[in-house]
Amino acid sequence: MRDLPPTRDLLDLARRVSVLDLPPSERERDAHLAATAEAIAAREAEAGEGWQREIEAAVAELYGAAPHPNPLPASGERVSDAERRTGEGQGQGRSADLLALLASDLRNGAFETTPSRETAARAILWRLVLAKLRETNPQFLAANGFE
Repeated sequence: MRDLPPTRDLLDLARRVSVLDLPPSERERDAHLAATAEAIAAREAEAGEGWQREIEAAVAELYGAAPHPNPLPASGERVSDAERRTGEGQGQGRSADLLALLASDLRNGAFETTPSRETAARAILWRLVLAKLRETNPQFLAANGFE
């Protein structure tokens, strides 16, 4: 559920950037990039997977599906639309499929006629955005009055 690139790629990037080999004009930008990558990776490690599991459970509840005991997606696993809507099938990719279904339903206006489901979908999106910003750009949250 985290945005790309994955944490290991951020840390790899930070390790590969050698600001000492660069001319002074390029050092500042690359040093900032490396420091940002390391800071994001550290915040991701500190946050763990708790917020992801909360979002996955909320999306599963929205669709009336029981959360999978191991909801983090495995690449390439897919389930049918019927399985997504009913919670059938226990593949690890189900949570990713439910998030894709949520995105599709939001784009198609599926919640506009049901105020309670629209409120639930908005709450999920709000929590998702805040959680991701806490890891990737907490300065933006602080600058806008969110902590």
